[in-house]
Amino acid sequence: MSGKQAVFDYIDSKRDEIVNQVMKMVGFPSINCTQGGNEKDIQDWLAAELRKFQFDKVDEFAEDEEKVRPNVVGVLKGNGGGKSLILNGHMDVVPVAKPEIWRCDPFKPVIEDGRIYGRGTSDMKGGVAGAIWAMKALKDCGVKLKGDVILQAVIGEESQQAEEVGTVKCLERGYTADFAIVCEPTDLEVHITSSALFFFELQIEGKAVHISARNQAVFPQPYGTPSGKDVGVDAFKKSLMFVEYFYRLEEEWNHRFRDPVLGAGGSPGHDVQGIGIFTINPSDIKGGVYLGSVPSYVKYMYGVWYPDQLVAKEVLFEEIKSAVAALASTDYFLREVPPKLTIPTLQDWPGFKVPGDHPGVLAIAKASEEVSGKPATISGFKAVCDAYYLNKHGVPCIIYGPGSLACSVHGDDEYITIDSIIEAAKVYAGTIMEWCG
Repeated sequence: MSGKQAVFDYIDSKRDEIVNQVMKMVGFPSINCTQGGNEKDIQDWLAAELRKFQFDKVDEFAEDEEKVRPNVVGVLKGNGGGKSLILNGHMDVVPVAKPEIWRCDPFKPVIEDGRIYGRGTSDMKGGVAGAIWAMKALKDCGVKLKGDVILQAVIGEESQQAEEVGTVKCLERGYTADFAIVCEPTDLEVHITSSALFFFELQIEGKAVHISARNQAVFPQPYGTPSGKDVGVDAFKKSLMFVEYFYRLEEEWNHRFRDPVLGAGGSPGHDVQGIGIFTINPSDIKGGVYLGSVPSYVKYMYGVWYPDQLVAKEVLFEEIKSAVAALASTDYFLREVPPKLTIPTLQDWPGFKVPGDHPGVLAIAKASEEVSGKPATISGFKAVCDAYYLNKHGVPCIIYGPGSLACSVHGDDEYITIDSIIEAAKVYAGTIMEWCG
């Protein structure tokens, strides 16, 4: 029996223990601290677990002033002469909007039909558990490595705080490596590039009036009777031409910009995320001030996913600015009271790209084929994550993990398949053996 097969068999034999650990992790409501949550309890627990597993080094440290947002790093030390590897994952999760409509308490996970349901299953405690058990399997099976393996279980990812409190602080503390894998959900595909993200806000002003006078604001009136903007202006109605424009622009950009990896359908095989490279999503909509009034304003917050390796964000900013101004110029009220466009706002998060022939990519692709029996699918991540920050700070990094963005990540009834966790753990272990020597 090969060394790899012995490790794979070990992971299979520990299936129930791996599932139990995922359930325990999901049981911690580790909502990002910036959104009113608690990241510390799960990290204290995780550090104790890694010490129990007898990792060679376990380091729990916090960079925030209150010391309530710790990262946890676990290390398996090599004998020397090999390349090092980081397995990175975040332990913070997003809030739950409507827990009452879930099939279970979001933080009391259940198993149904081979799936674990709960907040943070796919995003991304399942991936972190897979990484932990890959490392534990190598240790327990007596595999001797040349290079170090470093687990980075970080916080602050959901609030884009890698450089303030999370992943980058691990690198600065000395936990760096020759290559890294972020264990985000990728449908078990190897993601060598990602989208970038920015938000913009568009506010359309109107003029409030009692709803009983709406007819005068909307419809022409006999000569001498006040009408139109002299009475009131429905800001929501005025906004609809901008909403329709952004839907058209989303489609147009997907025709105009094409990438051989991101949104291309996967190579070889099927990209489970589907085709398409841009999204322009109306993420948050607010408007009106009183139930008895014509809406005096409406405000849209749009999230834009785009390929920054193909087009600079500044080009997109200018196109949106020009279009908003042009549309406003066609309306007699908006010429006088132009829309307020703020671009970018809230978050501005770049993507990343690693060559498809990078030795690290080849190593994980080989491990994936050994485990699954089929060629690895090389594709792109249609979201953002800490892979950008690892690449930015000198660690070539790709994304590979169990679960899927389509498993209701950031939504209701988030879940992950147990089989994908087990397969990911094997692929991580195989990659470690291939890469670290």
